[in-house]
Amino acid sequence: MKMNLSAALSVLIMSGCSTIGGDMVIRVSGSIPSSSSTSQQEKECQLEMISAETGDILSSKGVRSEFSTIMMVVSGQKPKNYYFSAKCSDGRLFRSEDVAVSSRRSYSRAFDLGSLTEESP
Repeated sequence: MKMNLSAALSVLIMSGCSTIGGDMVIRVSGSIPSSSSTSQQEKECQLEMISAETGDILSSKGVRSEFSTIMMVVSGQKPKNYYFSAKCSDGRLFRSEDVAVSSRRSYSRAFDLGSLTEESP
């Protein structure tokens, strides 16, 4: 009897994560424009995933000019907006448009950010 109760609780908990959210892996790809003084292969940048609502940095990865990487995000039923910022070794800063992330099946888990836009200092 105890074993059946434990199994039932485990199934309920796991199904709750899929309906209310939890950790989710997303794929992020795009490009960072090169400057005339830096070749595309030499540029190293730190790509950060930032909450558009709070400004908190949620994840960070080292990337090159052309990138495709995975990041982890806590997601829920309601979509939350995030943007990606790239701080590069040459001192330049880039930003993406906002993207909506949700655990609902109708939302993408792969985001092509295109070419990031350089921000003014």
